Amino acid sequence: MRYLVRLANIQGYTPKDVKMMQEKIRELLGSEDKIGNLRISSSAIEFDLFAEPTHLNRPKSLLQAKISKVVTLRSIDPRASSRGKRETLQEGIDLFNQERFWEAHEALEEIWHPATGGERDVIQGLILTAAALVHYQKNEKAVCVSILGRAMEKLGTLDNFKGLDTKKLRAEIQQILKDNTPTLLQIEWVKTKTRAQPS
Repeated sequence: MRYLVRLANIQGYTPKDVKMMQEKIRELLGSEDKIGNLRISSSAIEFDLFAEPTHLNRPKSLLQAKISKVVTLRSIDPRASSRGKRETLQEGIDLFNQERFWEAHEALEEIWHPATGGERDVIQGLILTAAALVHYQKNEKAVCVSILGRAMEKLGTLDNFKGLDTKKLRAEIQQILKDNTPTLLQIEWVKTKTRAQPS
């Protein structure tokens, strides 16, 4: 089975440390447990772990003893969701703003698949933005910039999409493209007099 593992990044690792951390974790866990797609955010070191459900205690104990506290260990099986589009969008943006870009990508795909027209394009633009920042966390800056270029095409020209400040997001992506230097992004909700976020 495939699991998402997130370790607290209390040591201050950055995406430049991805290869070193992959080697360290692979050596620690040995060949019995396989890891893939390691990413580093300011708060977590995250990766996919391929292991049998009955053998999760060993890698969890080793990771906590030798690397850092395990803050997330969950199956990455496709989820059936009964949540509405608004709740799923909120979750995706919350995960994005916590630098949990891979999980944000997965959540947003739930509402992208059934969407149509311009709505589908903007959601795909949000997904591509999250995907680009996954590559930033893997220290793949050129790939990040390339995907952000595709995200810009999909985000369209609306200033506000379902309460999201897409105008500000596009401006920040445009600056990254101009500078050819990726940076972390936040997706903000449009501030209104009655509420800052959807209920």
